[in-house]
Amino acid sequence: MNIKNKEVYWIHRMIALIYSLGLIFLGFGILSKFDLDALLVFLVLLVLFGWMMYLHFVASNESAQGSTRGRNISKFIAVILLFLFPIGTVIALYLFYKTTENEWQKQ
Repeated sequence: MNIKNKEVYWIHRMIALIYSLGLIFLGFGILSKFDLDALLVFLVLLVLFGWMMYLHFVASNESAQGSTRGRNISKFIAVILLFLFPIGTVIALYLFYKTTENEWQKQ
């Protein structure tokens, strides 16, 4: 497989992996209490983390192909990551840089 935007591809894959590991650990921690409130909190976190993992997965696949959709999703994720100071901000700035017209490798 010829990956066009390797850095963006791997950033999205690694962040999706971090989200999945975080969700597993949060699940163990929250569900160890196991009451209705804990289950509801876990379901809300599952929806939020699941949505972000899905976005990262789609962005990584689309950026590997060099599509405009992958570029736009990466920029959207970068806007969300800007609020996760300080590490998320650095990753977001790098994603903004790698999705510029000069850096993005198209189809």
